[in-house]
Amino acid sequence: MSRLSLLPLLASLLVFGRDAAAQPAPPSARPLVRDEGTNPLRGSELVFEQSVTTQTAHLDTSAQQSYVPLYELWASLRPRYSFGEHWSVRGRFDLTKELTNAQQTTYYREDVFSDLWTDVVCAAKLDSLWRGTKGDVGLRALWPTSKVSQASGTYVTLGARAGVSHDFVIRGDGAPWLDSLRLEARFTYLHPFTTATTPTDYGTFAYTRQNVDEASFVSDQVQGTTLVAHEVWGTLQAELQLTPRVSIASWLVLVSQWHYPPADSASVATATGPVLVSRSGNDTQFTQNTWLLLALRYALIDEVDLGLGYYNLANALAPDGQRRGLFGSDNVWWSPDARVFVDVTANLDALFDDASGHRYSAR
Repeated sequence: MSRLSLLPLLASLLVFGRDAAAQPAPPSARPLVRDEGTNPLRGSELVFEQSVTTQTAHLDTSAQQSYVPLYELWASLRPRYSFGEHWSVRGRFDLTKELTNAQQTTYYREDVFSDLWTDVVCAAKLDSLWRGTKGDVGLRALWPTSKVSQASGTYVTLGARAGVSHDFVIRGDGAPWLDSLRLEARFTYLHPFTTATTPTDYGTFAYTRQNVDEASFVSDQVQGTTLVAHEVWGTLQAELQLTPRVSIASWLVLVSQWHYPPADSASVATATGPVLVSRSGNDTQFTQNTWLLLALRYALIDEVDLGLGYYNLANALAPDGQRRGLFGSDNVWWSPDARVFVDVTANLDALFDDASGHRYSAR
């Protein structure tokens, strides 16, 4: 994941929203609906996060073969620019740095850049269908600014996104607690355009290897695993506005990937001549990950939010080959890579409003 840092994932992965009820906010409280109004930068954020695995934080006391701590920093710039009420362009760029030495990076404490996300989105209220409902559709392009994409020979990844949300008013925005509940469902489809069906590093990487006939040849294939041909992200989100400034949210993300199939048959030289070896009939080249996230948010001031949370990103199949369930030792709630995190979010739209003399927030 980007990881969340999808992140994302995420993200749109990881793109985790914090919108709530579409009601006028009281003068003493921060406006909860940040995707509405006239501010052209509405919804823009800069997130800085620190995370550690649960084993690093000694929250997991189960037996482990070796202690490999992970402490990571993550910064995510998520600008938006809106053209009127419906259309907007959005971007996302992530940077991570591990302060320990658990990840497989080229250099110690290396700066790891993600791919650059760019979206064109059309959003609208769907009050005629159900008051408090919103929907959006858009196109996405991921540009290969990461080493992983460049090493995979990826030129660009294109796709589409769509989502729908509904705000349930509980006690209303003027209430001191239990203001509202927001539910959202979102789907994203991605298809990478690459030089080949296996990683080739744009053809600039080469080494000598042997084929099945024990003959040497020069290859630019980085690894044997085939690349992802189609990827679908399905996200369910629930957010409860506990008070005008405190909210708790949860996300369930299902990441499904269909890899390119290898060649249907390969020729192997034997003493009696070449023999065709067929590919296994049950080799579907399908992988799936589950991502669970819980976060508690506090709007410190209009310009800054604080967050505390937990997430677990893991293969949908447990080490024993069985699908992870809700209960048992291998479940969807925890894996050795589960993390706890704290973050600080700078609301760039509020900062822009401050710099422009509060021209977009004047009541």
